[in-house]
Amino acid sequence: MIQLNVDYTLLTKFFGISPSKIPQYANKDLEEIMELEAAQGNQKAQDYEKILSDPDKLFEIFKLTNIENKLIILQNMSENDIDKLLPYLTQEQLAKGLNFFTEEKLMSMAKLLPKEELVGMVFEKFNLVDILSLMQDDAMDVFLQQPDVERRYAQKYFETLDQKTLEKIMTYTYGPEFEGKSQKEYLEHIENLDDKKFQNFLLSMEREQKINLINGIVGQDEDLLLLFEADDLVAPMEMLMKEDKIKLMSTLDSEFLIPMIQELPVELTQIVLAQIDPREFSEILAQDFQDILSEVVLFSTKAA
Repeated sequence: MIQLNVDYTLLTKFFGISPSKIPQYANKDLEEIMELEAAQGNQKAQDYEKILSDPDKLFEIFKLTNIENKLIILQNMSENDIDKLLPYLTQEQLAKGLNFFTEEKLMSMAKLLPKEELVGMVFEKFNLVDILSLMQDDAMDVFLQQPDVERRYAQKYFETLDQKTLEKIMTYTYGPEFEGKSQKEYLEHIENLDDKKFQNFLLSMEREQKINLINGIVGQDEDLLLLFEADDLVAPMEMLMKEDKIKLMSTLDSEFLIPMIQELPVELTQIVLAQIDPREFSEILAQDFQDILSEVVLFSTKAA
């Protein structure tokens, strides 16, 4: 049975029960009390189901501003019922549930997000250079060889570079004979490379320049971010403290937070749900959970 701290005065008011009868009903449930009262001609007792359909009366009777009362009711719901209630929590309330996870679990859940959501979340805190700085050279090379990374993106990037930067890139790949040429000469050489040599040229660039190149390419088409692996995109999050990981993941929409909270043990999910707005909770109870309310032992040892 559920044991709640319930207001005696409101019970007598709403159900027309004489205060003198309280001791008689100390160990009886709602249905038993109402049957006894109805047999004695108590009209309100005969209509008790209607009272349990009134959200305002439920709010007062069951003192739903009391977190413990809400939690006790939630503990008597099925796991399926609990899942149905999660959408009633705000984004902020759902995010608080992330505190129950380990850092390792937070990271594994982040990697399972749809790529678009993952990118949006990570870029709340980091930029592409942060991500590329932690990325393995092989991963960057894989990106540069993707069919969607069109040659024109790289060529346009090179056109933004000054003579000194181009000279550094060209001499690194082709040697000192490419020193002292003009910006125009460097750009013409790059443009005249066939596709295979052009790609080899990109792959041969030193790490720092390759990072700048990829950053310049993605700057022209942000959808190219979706070509990166989830492990590479979330890598900067590994450096964050747990509270900062949670703060970052709290930017996710509720539709992505709810499946995460559903991975908690049911008793922890119930604690998360105890944050639910009491007025909204009373409306939900009145509409869908009268069977649970009817099991409540109304008179506990705790006086209001």
